Amino acid sequence: MFQKWTPRGAAPVALAVGLYALPALAQAQPAPSPIQLEEIIVTAERRSTNLQDTPIAITALTAEDLREKGVVDLRGVAESTPNFQMTTSGNGSGGSNFAQLFIRGVGQPDFIITKDPAVGIYIDGVYLARAPGAVLELLDIERVEVLRGPQGTLFGKNTSGGALNITTQAPSDDFGGVAEMRIGNYGRLDVGGSVSVPLVEDTLALRVSALSRDQDGYYKRLLPSADGSQRNGNDVNVRSGRATLAWTPTDTLSITLSGDITRERQAATDYQAVAIFNDAASAPNIELYNRVVLAPQGMVYDNRWVAPKPWTTYSTSTSYANSDVWGVSGVVNWSPGAVNVKSITAYRDLDVRSKADADGTPADIVASAGISVQQHQFSQEFQFSGTAFDDRLNWLVGLWYFEEKATDTQSSRQLVGLVDALRAAPNRSIAPPGVAASVCPASGTGPASCLGGANNPNNLRYDQARLGNRWLDGSSYAAFAHAGYKVTDALSLTAGARMSKEKKDFRYYEVRPSQNNLVSFNNVRAGDTWDVFTPKLGAEYKLDRNMMAYVSWSKGFKAGGVNGRPTRADLFNTFDPEKLTAYEAGFKGDFFDRRLRLNLAAYFSEYDDIQITRNTTDATGAFIRLETNGGDGEIKGLEAEATALLAEGLTLQAGLGYTDFKFTSLLPQQATPGTVLLTLDNELPFVPKFTANLGLSYEVPVSADGAALRLRGDWRHSSSYYIDIDNTEAVAQGAYDVFDGRITFVPASGGWELFVAMSNITNKAVIANGVASPANGNQMVTYKAPRMTYGGVRVTF
Repeated sequence: MFQKWTPRGAAPVALAVGLYALPALAQAQPAPSPIQLEEIIVTAERRSTNLQDTPIAITALTAEDLREKGVVDLRGVAESTPNFQMTTSGNGSGGSNFAQLFIRGVGQPDFIITKDPAVGIYIDGVYLARAPGAVLELLDIERVEVLRGPQGTLFGKNTSGGALNITTQAPSDDFGGVAEMRIGNYGRLDVGGSVSVPLVEDTLALRVSALSRDQDGYYKRLLPSADGSQRNGNDVNVRSGRATLAWTPTDTLSITLSGDITRERQAATDYQAVAIFNDAASAPNIELYNRVVLAPQGMVYDNRWVAPKPWTTYSTSTSYANSDVWGVSGVVNWSPGAVNVKSITAYRDLDVRSKADADGTPADIVASAGISVQQHQFSQEFQFSGTAFDDRLNWLVGLWYFEEKATDTQSSRQLVGLVDALRAAPNRSIAPPGVAASVCPASGTGPASCLGGANNPNNLRYDQARLGNRWLDGSSYAAFAHAGYKVTDALSLTAGARMSKEKKDFRYYEVRPSQNNLVSFNNVRAGDTWDVFTPKLGAEYKLDRNMMAYVSWSKGFKAGGVNGRPTRADLFNTFDPEKLTAYEAGFKGDFFDRRLRLNLAAYFSEYDDIQITRNTTDATGAFIRLETNGGDGEIKGLEAEATALLAEGLTLQAGLGYTDFKFTSLLPQQATPGTVLLTLDNELPFVPKFTANLGLSYEVPVSADGAALRLRGDWRHSSSYYIDIDNTEAVAQGAYDVFDGRITFVPASGGWELFVAMSNITNKAVIANGVASPANGNQMVTYKAPRMTYGGVRVTF
């Protein structure tokens, strides 16, 4: 977000974006003074505008800034953005590429295909519909824009929480490129680069980029893995490539064809147990499992399997997190006259498979056979735009079509071996949890009836083995319009509207392996169609050439869905769309001859029919999964971002976010006996009240010919937050601070640079995700990366 100072007489350091050209969100215009902030050009309004003149709360991240922070994928973007959280591997999936994004408290803490994300990701205007495979490598990126609040009157797919607008680097008419290599601890080796080749002068150009990332896992397994060869969890093995062909046959027509592919073959994210309870009152099924299955093996499931420190685990099962993701797109820009026409046509395909040790112990409490998600999508967007009334009116009209087909297969094998052990026991010889053996009824089928015996129906209460297959056939249609009109040179008004039609058809098939593959859900179907109108109104006022204030009101929504993991027939139900009404006021200004930039935004959101996910139990202690609308709430908060050139070579960048959520009402909750109900005091997951970041960069000339040394330090802070809607304290993250540092040497020629860096200098353990499963007596977490050191070289040509 800030621009470096170049010593007098030094050749400019090349800013060509390559392997780690992390969102070069800014295309900078030459500053009139060596210590003035440069303009940042963004496309949040689907046209090029100055960030300081755009009446939207945007965080603009430059390639140079993010590169020096060591960011290599989208997770690093969140760490530099107020009120933006991103994590992976939800629900014990181990899927390191399963993206979970939250902006201003609005997000989706699950990867399942039966729920839509609330924060949209767009690459060159192409929408990514699913969380699996969405932790993008920032390969050859020109810019990234983080847009807060509902986005529907300017983008193809409506999103209620916000959007990440990512633009890749375009081919150049000049030959050139960049290459970079990094080596670091845990066996890290990253190699990659990009090159632009002009094929026909001023008409046809090609850009090709490639990336290879490898690193050993930082999670230490304390016991031998089941296959004797399992590498530590949380490793990295990524290969990615992109090719872009740009053709400009005339001054009014351009056509861009792009293709990208990413392949990952990694160990899954390892979890570690942080608390285990096994008494009959708190975890009756675990008490029974210990008594019937583990005790005969001389084993017990209890707190001895709580990992001794962060980044260690007693996991033993084999694991993997593999993905193959690719896509192609074609963008046509035609400007024949008063109306500009843009077409974005795209197809994307993903195949993601993940398997993790989902209890973090050597016991088979949760022994999933894995998760498999396949999805392909086609999208078509048309944009018509132009100006009128002596350029006082800017307008855009869009049409959107989207369709997808997805399959999600998931094996749930909990309390493995319990039903088999009960069947092998003498008939009705085992007392159920919490019942004394002396009073266990020898007949009947009530909860207190005796267990055991080959044909005892009471045994099946503890059958937690399922193989579920989900299918989604979805489509989305929309027409949207957005216009801004200059009433005077200072006052402008904005209006927009969107009409959306969302259609989803779900199908579910489930068998019970422990019951001779009994079909418990035989292609049951659910779905709905929603027609939604979402408008936007706004006004902005230029206080002077360098200051602007704005207000806006907008609506957004997220489509409804279905409980895709039903454990009983009555739990296979649909839920309604969630809706958001956002009020925002902002200020953007440059001060002190553009040495200080300050952007502020305050917001209030009415959040209705909030979709929630719960892991809980029924009256027998059996696991149940609830996907439903929880109720209505309010969110209020603010963001403040500042960049200051304190002196020649010394730059300060800071961000502050505040988010406060509260439920205002709860919808009637499913009457499931034994389920603990939500209250108005529950908080949404992954919503810290405060986030802050601070970066200080100092560039020191080290020779008369212009060689320089750049020193950079970064600090980020987060207040505490919960991981689940039930606000389980054991898996909650407390307040934390993380520090990073980097030193870069740039020679006078500016054609290369050497750097060394360290992230998480104090080795702070920060929870990335967590699972609390009352049915399994287990509370477990996985942590973000520990201290990492690396160094490398970057060459431009």
